[in-house]
Amino acid sequence: MLSKENRLLELIIEKAVEKKAEGFVLASGIKSNLYVYLRKISLDPEGINLVGSLILAKTRELAPEATCIGGLETGSIPISTAVALLSQNDSRPLKAFWVRKKLKDHGMQNMIEGNLEKGAKAVVVDDVITTGGSSFQAATAVKEFGAKVIQAITIVDRGAAENFRKAGIPYFAFFSEKDLAK
Repeated sequence: MLSKENRLLELIIEKAVEKKAEGFVLASGIKSNLYVYLRKISLDPEGINLVGSLILAKTRELAPEATCIGGLETGSIPISTAVALLSQNDSRPLKAFWVRKKLKDHGMQNMIEGNLEKGAKAVVVDDVITTGGSSFQAATAVKEFGAKVIQAITIVDRGAAENFRKAGIPYFAFFSEKDLAK
């Protein structure tokens, strides 16, 4: 029987890796002939269950003092929701939040939606990270709100570890881009 991590990697390779000779422009602006479309995993019943349970376990291991989990829209939304749901019966359930890319101009005009509280210890998540730009945008909003980012976690890293080290944010990725070429 496959471990959850091995099964998730298998699903990603099977359903979410796209290749195109002329390349794709990534959110970071970088061009790559490999695109990792993890929404196909985070919006799939088996995929999101694996993602949620793996990230919850890794959060408990690396940031046991965490009180909430979230990140920049939209990649983080299904992930943080799954983790919050799966943590419901824990002794310390995690609340979920997400950060808008730009300030909402109606209603409450919130930059952060959900359950982030001042003084909270937050884990920032994303599905795929290339440079960390989206996660750093979320981390900045979390800090400005009055909470603290204590860990960043992603499913697939495309080379951002050094950027997180320089920013002083502990960082963990389940897989690297090289793992997807297997």
